[in-house]
Amino acid sequence: MQVIAMRHFFLAALILLLPAMALAGPKIERVVSASGVEAWLVREPKIPMIALQAVWRGGSASDPAGLEGRAALAVGLLTEGAGDLDAEAFQAALRADAISLNASADRDYVTLSLRTLSDRRERAFALLAQTLMQARFDVEPIARLKAQATVSAQRARTSPSSIANNRFMATAFPGHPYGRPAQTSAESLERLTAQDFAAFTGAVLARRNLVIGVVGDISADDLKKLLDASFGKLPLEPKLTLPTVTVPKVEAKPIVLPFANPQSIVLFGGPGLLRDDPDYYAGTVLNYVLGGGGFNSRLTEEIREKRGLVYSVSTGLQPMPAAGLFAGSLSTRNDQVGQALDLVRQSLHAVARDGITDEELANAKAYLTGSFPLRLSSNSAIAGMLAAMQLAGLGMDYIDRYPEYIQAVTAADIRRVAQRLFANGDLLVVVVGEPTGLGG
Repeated sequence: MQVIAMRHFFLAALILLLPAMALAGPKIERVVSASGVEAWLVREPKIPMIALQAVWRGGSASDPAGLEGRAALAVGLLTEGAGDLDAEAFQAALRADAISLNASADRDYVTLSLRTLSDRRERAFALLAQTLMQARFDVEPIARLKAQATVSAQRARTSPSSIANNRFMATAFPGHPYGRPAQTSAESLERLTAQDFAAFTGAVLARRNLVIGVVGDISADDLKKLLDASFGKLPLEPKLTLPTVTVPKVEAKPIVLPFANPQSIVLFGGPGLLRDDPDYYAGTVLNYVLGGGGFNSRLTEEIREKRGLVYSVSTGLQPMPAAGLFAGSLSTRNDQVGQALDLVRQSLHAVARDGITDEELANAKAYLTGSFPLRLSSNSAIAGMLAAMQLAGLGMDYIDRYPEYIQAVTAADIRRVAQRLFANGDLLVVVVGEPTGLGG
């Protein structure tokens, strides 16, 4: 507890020391190759490195029922052999030129990250092209990744946090891809084949489904050639159906999943905000005050500091492409669950009724604007930000304008959003443990 408090103190001190000019964004260039591949580029000639992040829309939510895990395994296999290089030879080729190439899939996106020394860029982008166009999906890496996924799935079945999360999402999104378990099953793993993996990558990895951020020691003209060489031969159009937009469901009574443990894991939440919602920035400030501000949040003050009921409690806005979700979590002794949840509900009701104080508003704005530059602490982080900005449909001036968006939020905005989200008192609550004292 003392270590966390000190970390929070030093982070807060750092934020206070950041000058306002640190928020000035880097110069972004829009680069379009001959084949139409677009990237946002920030040139940084002082450091002889290049960082790239490519993101495709479509992740595990696109897995057909019964083939859960297809996206994660398919993407994991992209760097397990390509072209004439098997898994071992491909990894050796990366190491030989100090190239970092990683791929991952989450619910909504496939992400590929590349880092290389600028004088090795030709080799790096050649290996990237092989990964995208000539993935092998060999028997040995498939068996190895399936074995790893099996172990992860077995652990998840006995993890209170995983159990709670799976039930929460299944209840919030019944019949929707977001409601499927995050982990694959033994049955789906058994069904998955190399053909399934090839079908997924062939459907998702397309040029019109792609955004790219690049930062480093490279000119726009050189980047155009490398974009064509690595991405230019991908299919133009993706062949997948993205999840339809939906609203999370709530339940009148807490859902309790018995689990023998001295503590209960509690997840709570309900409808949130989509990323393009006009109230998104007001919601961001509200969330910081309510439960996203660590030791500065109301929920921490009311439930942890004043009463010592929990070690930590937090909330977050999750603006997924097909749903906006407000979600929070806490863990506490079984005999304190009811009291802790009552305090959560009281805090949500209070902020919807009364809004927040001027001091809370000022502190939240100072933190959110002051901490923003910390998201741009490396070339890879900036490349990721460039990709995220494109996915969200934000302009190239977003980094410069972010402080304006936060500073424009008023107390009236906060109260309006709090009433929108919390006034009716509806929440979805999932408890894994042996809780006592739960009301309706």
